[in-house]
Amino acid sequence: CRLWNVANGTELRIFRGATAGIMRVDFSPDGHCFATSGYDRINRIWHGFSGSCLKEFRGTSVAEDHTFGVRSLAYSPDGTVIACGLVNNSNNAKIGLIDVKTGEVVRNFDMIPDVGLPAHLAFRPQLPTEVTSSIS
Repeated sequence: CRLWNVANGTELRIFRGATAGIMRVDFSPDGHCFATSGYDRINRIWHGFSGSCLKEFRGTSVAEDHTFGVRSLAYSPDGTVIACGLVNNSNNAKIGLIDVKTGEVVRNFDMIPDVGLPAHLAFRPQLPTEVTSSIS
């Protein structure tokens, strides 16, 4: 994973730690940290300036039977929660809300069976709602 200066195209930092490719990235609302979900099934919260990995949690910590890891993620507008979209071998999807400080599951939501991968997640600013989309 790399951080780039889009104004001049220079690479600012390389983030090392993932043992496989990164699927999703989302910045925290304050821009200091970002979360990644990877093919190694480990989700990480990184400090954008120092390059250090602040926290790791697995998709299986969100839902024990969901072994594919997180397919999508999004920070809440206040930065306290990350929503993670998971899918298992049976194509049953689940959205897990993770406390950023503790890495603990706050809540799980089951999606309609066989609707596909939870491809994108977004929180609605100012209101406690979330939107999901899926790929069949």
